[in-house]
Amino acid sequence: MSKTDVQKELEKAHAEPLLPIEKHLIGWSLGIGITLLVILALFNHLFPVAGA
Repeated sequence: MSKTDVQKELEKAHAEPLLPIEKHLIGWSLGIGITLLVILALFNHLFPVAGA
């Protein structure tokens, strides 16, 4: 399949809305990621690496 064929197919494809479960999973993933990032930042602040 050539590049122009793929481009034509992508242009013909219509955007589909996210399902409620997909929105739920995205929300949970972002929430867990941000929470873990905050925990890591706090841990790094409380226990800094010596000699760095």
